[in-house]
Amino acid sequence: MNLLTYNHSIASLFILSGRLYQKNIIPILILTSVIIAPAFLLGFAGFSEVESIVFFLSVRVLEAAVTLGIIGTAFGSYFPSLGILRVFRSIILLGTIHVAILLWLGGLLLTSMSQPVFIVEGVRGIRAMIRSIQLARGDLSRVFFVVVISTILQFIVFAVFFTLFMPDFNLDVEHTQNSSLPILMSEILNDPQVHLAIRWSQYLASLLFYPFASLVTCFLYFDLARRQQSLNVDKLAQFSNQMFGTPLSANEEAEMGENEEIIEPSKVEVIDPETADTNKDK
Repeated sequence: MNLLTYNHSIASLFILSGRLYQKNIIPILILTSVIIAPAFLLGFAGFSEVESIVFFLSVRVLEAAVTLGIIGTAFGSYFPSLGILRVFRSIILLGTIHVAILLWLGGLLLTSMSQPVFIVEGVRGIRAMIRSIQLARGDLSRVFFVVVISTILQFIVFAVFFTLFMPDFNLDVEHTQNSSLPILMSEILNDPQVHLAIRWSQYLASLLFYPFASLVTCFLYFDLARRQQSLNVDKLAQFSNQMFGTPLSANEEAEMGENEEIIEPSKVEVIDPETADTNKDK
């Protein structure tokens, strides 16, 4: 099965994402931990407002990282987490943050594939969002159902973790007057233990579920790009070779050889064989 050109149904997008996630869970979790670590450290230091912004940006950057991982896995034999972190030491990281900031300012359903667009097509900023809208409009119902299902799963995972970390409250609702219920709910929401439970649930959900959601989004992009005949697999193979050192086929190596610049000497001197023999006799 080719990860980039497989003809997906809505169900197969989630199934393939789950299989790839399960097979490469250790490198994916390491990559996710590194990317969301700045937000966690900001929250631990008490910068809660900045933490929420950095957390959102980190999740969007994770989508770009997973896109690189899918490309590396498609042409290699493993998920290249360390290679992705090396790539993020370049200007590519700035491009992913730029797209993430735009999504934070005006994120929409149709722009959900902006990060894969940036990584694969090299389209940055507003143009990446416009390109995502163009892809989504080609099969809007598919995009809608995939995003809605992914969002529902996200809330379920968060709810499970929140239930585990939620502190116990001794609430006697039957003997509580209706007028005091809003005050009681306000006290619960402002409780430090509740805030701690929300934070742990948020980070555990991001660590365990967001990589899967990013895989779904990336495979959705590749599927839509293939359907619109705008996916160039040969260029992606060359891109993967440059980023992660994955092997190339014979045709791809020949194509790269043709693209290399051939340096010719500016002046060529032709030697007459008879003149050369005469010079040797002398």
